[in-house]
Amino acid sequence: MHVVQKRAEMKTALAAALLALLVSPAFADTPKVVRGETIVIHGQAPPMVAPKPKKRYQRIAPAYSDAAIEHDVWTKAWLLLDVDERGNVARVKLVKKPGWDLDQIAIDRAFSMKFEPAQDGWHHPVHALLLTPIEWPSYWWLVAREGLATKVPDYVANVRCAGTGPANLGSIHPSLRDCSPPPDHTAVEAAAWIEKK
Repeated sequence: MHVVQKRAEMKTALAAALLALLVSPAFADTPKVVRGETIVIHGQAPPMVAPKPKKRYQRIAPAYSDAAIEHDVWTKAWLLLDVDERGNVARVKLVKKPGWDLDQIAIDRAFSMKFEPAQDGWHHPVHALLLTPIEWPSYWWLVAREGLATKVPDYVANVRCAGTGPANLGSIHPSLRDCSPPPDHTAVEAAAWIEKK
């Protein structure tokens, strides 16, 4: 009986000490002065989940200009999209222009895109920047293979890139693919933002 009473007293004392620790204010150690450099990080952490397009935009052929059709060119634009928390494109940077009177078509196409918004680490929607290409296969090459210039087939990845060898002179449409890589960060920073109207 004496042992049981001692254990009960110990449990009571331990519970009282634990309660005192939980309700007492906490004091931090005196800050220490440390020599060296201080790193200040500005901005925000990148999203945990990038924005996802609601459609397969890379497989939907963009509109063509008369100049692009007439000259049967294969070209590509690179755009930086500012996708807001609702998945809408709020503004655009035209980082690499496609030429052939396609610049405005690229901008209009970018503003029409819809996305599942990016998410932070707590799965809250956040705005994010997304670098994306818009590709115009050779109009007549596309019509010869698909019948219409409305979709971009998966096999465009098998078309030789411009500058990789001799032209397809034996082909009815000897165009070679524009395989330009994503632009570097200096080109992205130098481009001006275009606001949605």
